[in-house]
Amino acid sequence: MIRIGIPRALLYYQYYPMWKAFFEELGAEVVVSLPTTQAVLSEGSSRVVAETCLPAKVFLGHVLSLVKKCDYIFIPAVRSVKSKAYNCSKLLGLPDMTKAVIPESPPILDIDIDVNKGKHELYQAIYKLGRRFTWNPFRVKRASIAAWQANLNYQQLMCSHSLTPPQAIERILDTP
Repeated sequence: MIRIGIPRALLYYQYYPMWKAFFEELGAEVVVSLPTTQAVLSEGSSRVVAETCLPAKVFLGHVLSLVKKCDYIFIPAVRSVKSKAYNCSKLLGLPDMTKAVIPESPPILDIDIDVNKGKHELYQAIYKLGRRFTWNPFRVKRASIAAWQANLNYQQLMCSHSLTPPQAIERILDTP
């Protein structure tokens, strides 16, 4: 079974249930890095210049902790998740930055997520990612639907029970 590493940093707490559902529906095992520690930060910091922002250093530390534990590492380039609102450019460059500063990393699974391009472009990006696991477009669509439902369930749980993202993830997925 293919193992997909997901760094426990940045957008992890917003989208992990969705990503996990997508990859598992396609037959992969999802491996998550452990919670952030000073050692994770130090490892990430050792790969970049001092001026690199703290979130990027933490992220790279999480990637380093996954290097020998998975076959691929999932690093989406999330440009926008709502109309006319864009993420930090450093987040967009994480797939390329990771490849440059962690050459020993397993292959990076990246996807360009930009809702401003429209639903068709977003589905094409999701389908392209899913094709790494199957050529069956219906299986990719099922995985996409399962992922979206997992995201809705996650958001609903947080709202209805006033949970933080870590609390909701622990409750839904039984993952500390």
